[in-house]
This record gives sequence, structure tokens and C-alpha cells, in this order.
Amino acid sequence: MATPGSGFWSFGSEEGSGDAENPGTAKAWCQAAQKFTGGIGTKLCALLYGDGEKPMETGAKEDLGSAEKTPACTCNNKPCSCQKADINYAFLHSTDLLPACNGEITTLSFLQDVMDILLQYVVKSFDRSTKVIDFHYPNELLQEYNWELADQPQTLEEILLNCRTTLKYAIKTGNRHAEILLSGIAYYPVFTYEIAPVFVLLEYVTLRKMREMIGWPGGCGDGIFSPGGAISNMYAMLIARFKMFPEVKEKGMAAIPRLVAFTSEHSHFSVKKGAAALGIGTDSVILIRCDERGKIIPSDLERRIIEAKQKGFVPFLVSATAGTTVYGAFDPLLAIADICKKYKIWMHVDAAWGGGLLMSRKHKWKLNGVERANSVTWNPHKMMGVPLQCSALLVREESCSELHLLEEKCSATQITPSCTNRCRRSQ
Repeated sequence: MATPGSGFWSFGSEEGSGDAENPGTAKAWCQAAQKFTGGIGTKLCALLYGDGEKPMETGAKEDLGSAEKTPACTCNNKPCSCQKADINYAFLHSTDLLPACNGEITTLSFLQDVMDILLQYVVKSFDRSTKVIDFHYPNELLQEYNWELADQPQTLEEILLNCRTTLKYAIKTGNRHAEILLSGIAYYPVFTYEIAPVFVLLEYVTLRKMREMIGWPGGCGDGIFSPGGAISNMYAMLIARFKMFPEVKEKGMAAIPRLVAFTSEHSHFSVKKGAAALGIGTDSVILIRCDERGKIIPSDLERRIIEAKQKGFVPFLVSATAGTTVYGAFDPLLAIADICKKYKIWMHVDAAWGGGLLMSRKHKWKLNGVERANSVTWNPHKMMGVPLQCSALLVREESCSELHLLEEKCSATQITPSCTNRCRRSQ
């Protein structure tokens, strides 16, 4: 194990010898910073020492979308004084950055601008005259800025504008008043609307867009991000049970009849896992036979529903699968929807893997009928390639009365000071 006085610890020690080879912690970071472009290194030194070139403050009426940018050069002199050409970000996209051919200059320039934005935010956060948060109600931010997901990619100029906007309305955690505030609400997740309003609104807009792609008019309904597809499927089961027997919330399972759910014999194990966690029991999950291609057989589903009702059980959920784990099969959603409508059963579609096909003109037909589901699980980190685990539970009903079981949650367009402390993302 490394000890102070050797290796890295010696390099960053405050009690160093004072020579150039053994600087203090701040100087060590400054030397490391110089490995970036000269402009970034100078700004980091200014931030640590308070001298030299300070990051430019951003005024309230600054043109956040300035198109003319000065990129970093590709020479080896740090810092350098080379004459740099102007880059107009208004006509560039992420595809113009590395690993694009000849994208080095544009990439370095863009990253330097991102770093400048971050440094300006850090400086303002430690300015005691800066407000802890520039609070605006959700409707105000939704109207003032265009958060909608466009069909065309954003330009680099628009991305920088979004970065500035996000930090402008974020809480300034370097402010001492923020420290007092956060110490009193430490038990809340950090993703409350007050602390991260832009990210909360982005979740709201993204979930609405996903519902729109499912086929629910205008993206109507509700939704929530969850840690994974297994949790989303369990949430769907929870909502379906509450919808049929709302008294279960106060009185528990002893106050309601024996419930049964139906799913494919090739479905994900999370359906049974959710039944166990909710006290319904794995024996109450009835597996339906599949054909040779791994698709659920609708006639067998209807037969098993009738049998369950004759035994006195109450069918409350059918979980269809859009993309099974082994076969990659898509259940016949239209036929299943007809059966659920006939027997008044909540229809859930586990599209954790196959939901991404809704974005494909060629293959989206495989999910024909998904718009008739009451709820859908969709994992963007699978077929869509999102780099971090991300699952969404989407519900067709407009009201969030069912989702309040998961969190005390209001619609983003209805958030008020009295409920924002309760409106938080599920962790």
C-alpha cells in the first residue's frame, strides 16, 4: 500500500520540499491540467489560485448560443499562441467530432467550451452572492425552452446552450446556504425538481415521447424510470392489483380474493419474482403454452383464464412478452388484447428487450397491438444501446393515481411548492 512521502502521495503532498518536482496539491493539479489545452489549464490554475486568467462570467442576457467559436490548435506548445480559426457550431453535429475524420480540432474546441461552461458554474457556485437556486415552475421552463425530442439531431451549438441552461437552473451546491439546506433534506433522493429541474423535465419529456411511440395519442398516460426491467414488471403488477382492489393498500392481501396472473412459459423470471415480492405467490402465476416459435398460444391463454375463474380465482394481469429472453419471440399482442378486454384483465407488455423496435420502420410491426396495453416495460439500455442501465414503466392512463403507490408523484406540469418535495425519481 502506498504511503505518504512516496509515489503519487509525494507528488501531491502539501508538505513537499517546495521544488518544481515536488509541488503542493494545487500545483500538482495545475501541472496535470496543462496536459489539456492551454486555455483549460490556465482557467483551472485561476480557479485554484485566484490569479491569472479568470473564467469569463456569463451575464444574464448573454447570447448563450454564440455561433463563432475559437478552437484549440493541434500544436505541442502548451500554452500556445497560435492563430486559431473560427468554427461555426451551428452547422456541426456530434458526428463531426472524433472519431470522425479530421475531427481533432473541432473536438478539442468543443470540449474546451464544455469545460469553460463547467468552470463558470463552479466559480458561481462558490460566489456567496449567488442564489442557491434560480427557481422556476415547470410550466415556465417548458414554455421558455424547447425540450421536445426532435426527429433531427441537435447541433453542437444547441448542445452547448442546453449545457448552460441545465447548470443555470441547477442548485449551487458550493453555496454555504445550500449546504445547510441539503443537510436537512439528505434523506431525499437528489433528483427532486428543486435540485435538478432540467433533468426532471427531460425525464418528463422523454417518457411522454416513449408513450407517443407506443401509440397512445399525444403521449398521454404516465410513466416512471426504474432501476431495471424486473422492477418495472413488478410495478406493473402492483398497479394492476391496486386498480382492481384499491383497498389492498391499507388492508393487505388478506382483504382480497386469491389473485392469479398469466404469462408465457418463455417469459422472463421477473414475473414470478414480482409475484413473490408482492405477496401474491409464485404459484399464482400461471404459465401459458407457446408454439414452436416461442409465441404464446392465445387459445390456451383463454382456456386457462376460464379454468381459473371456475376455481374461484380472480385473474388480474396478463403479461405478454415482446422479445423473449431465449427465442426473441414476440407474443401476438392483438389477440391477447382481445382476450384481456373480454375478461376485463390488465394487459401488460414486457418489451424490455423488444421495445426498441418501435423506432424501426422495418420491424415495428412486430409490436402491433402494444398500443392496446395498459402498461409497457421498455429498457432503452438494451436494443437502443443507452450506455447505462435504464428501464421505463409506461402506463396508458392519464392520471397518476396508480403511480402514487410507487412515489408521491405529481405530473411535471402540475408541480407546486407543496408537492415538489414529494416528487422524486424512484431509486
